[in-house]
Amino acid sequence: MVEGKEVLTSRGAVAAGPEEAARIGARVLERGGNAMDAAAAASMACCMLQPQSTGVMGYVLCALVLDGRTGRVWSLDANAIAPASANKTMYDVMPITDGSKGINENEYLCSVRDNANVHGPRAVGPPGMMAGMGVLWERWGRLKWSEIVAPSLTLLEKGFPFGSTAAAIRNLEPVIRRFPATEKHLMPQGRLPTADDIWHRRDMEKSLTRACEAGWRDFYDGEIGRRIADHVSGSGGALTREDMASYEPRVTAPYESTYRDATVYAAILPNGGLTALQILNMLECFEPVAEDTLTYWHRLAEILKLAWRDRLLYLGDPDHVDVPVQRLLSKDYAAGRVESVRQFRDYVDRRSPWPEGDSRTGTLHVSAADAEGNVASVTISQGGAFGSLVTVPGTGLILGHGMCRLDPRPGRRNSVAPLKRPLNNTAPLLIRLPDRDVAAGLPGGRRLVSVNARIAQKIVDFGASSYEAVSGPRMHVQIEEPVMVTRSLDEAIQDGLLEMGHELQVVGGVAGDAHCAEYLKLEGKVRAGGNTWAAGV
Repeated sequence: MVEGKEVLTSRGAVAAGPEEAARIGARVLERGGNAMDAAAAASMACCMLQPQSTGVMGYVLCALVLDGRTGRVWSLDANAIAPASANKTMYDVMPITDGSKGINENEYLCSVRDNANVHGPRAVGPPGMMAGMGVLWERWGRLKWSEIVAPSLTLLEKGFPFGSTAAAIRNLEPVIRRFPATEKHLMPQGRLPTADDIWHRRDMEKSLTRACEAGWRDFYDGEIGRRIADHVSGSGGALTREDMASYEPRVTAPYESTYRDATVYAAILPNGGLTALQILNMLECFEPVAEDTLTYWHRLAEILKLAWRDRLLYLGDPDHVDVPVQRLLSKDYAAGRVESVRQFRDYVDRRSPWPEGDSRTGTLHVSAADAEGNVASVTISQGGAFGSLVTVPGTGLILGHGMCRLDPRPGRRNSVAPLKRPLNNTAPLLIRLPDRDVAAGLPGGRRLVSVNARIAQKIVDFGASSYEAVSGPRMHVQIEEPVMVTRSLDEAIQDGLLEMGHELQVVGGVAGDAHCAEYLKLEGKVRAGGNTWAAGV
């Protein structure tokens, strides 16, 4: 394994952060597991090591799976869902409070009384993370379930440093202290932990032991599922035992498009991959140009605006609102959308169609591949840091806040409704080329959609390897300027964009660490790389 590089192996590899999660995935491969076993085990380890980003009761797992035996690609959607009793007026929506800069203010341009859709029991719907890991293993894995859970149990038994979790706890200390069970779990010594303090998550260890013995479904229709529902409903939330017991991830055909000589797959709505496919469709309307040119970055900025305007105007849960999926994915539609960019190559669109905000969320990504041609691209999320901040006493289970991904304002496409899945930004991609199959993904809120489309473009147009694809400058813009670019973008290009009329916001980073894993068909080998860790056997 190599930090910030890539590995080439004869058996299999996992790219993920934190680093121990990548190692655990590699050890699962070494014991005879396939890429899906490795991805499930690595995802579970992420839940132990970095609970601010994801947890076994995190709100979403979104994945693409390539079955090497059949050659078929699947979409696995384990998104949260609104409880059956949820309704459009369940939150008290108010004008933005001065100084507030949370999810509601950034994304929905409002405030909610007590931030009830973000923190607390009313923020909780049936969480998808454990079910997603369970189905990923159950449908495509080959090891025993206990072998998926055991590495995380070992982590808990030995204890591990708080690491980056310590800073996340410090940032949210005033809110955490409103929830006694969460405070007890995250501050077991009664004080703020340091990064070097060793954490023994004893309650989580008990819950994971139960999962190992009773199976993942116990977290929904068994003893643990009932404890979760009873605690949330008893605390004033909408979640019930029936909501938990009836929860099922969706395994379906993915969205599919072509980009030049590649076929690109994305998970179904209401996940974020459709927008990434739209970006690629629009890029395909132009001949490729080198990424060290002004033309490349100006064109990307204009295409991102078009894609994001469509996303925020049309998308939602297709079971509740009419979404023109086939039209949005069609090549003719893409050609029509970019016609002005083609005719007026130097034109900078400075329109402000409507105000929209942005927020970063707590998310991680795991990519895995093996020498049998199995490939898995898995994005996992708690939502914001530590999700709802509701911990079920005695379990160590911090519940995700899927309800905050629904718009608290009534009358919108993504507004709250019973059994509605929230629009989210997870956008894992799976790219099939004649010589290799690549899983790609990253965390980063709305920014990750834009960045992952560029990663796919680099893989196809420039032949970039896993590590090359995730490296280099990044850009993100939604419906209007300014355009966010990283400082690593050449200053001459930055100056050129400014001279054209772009407004730039230059930042240290856009989105989070990206991870790719790929099966190299001709060599029969596996390569993986990321901004942080890749581990192979």
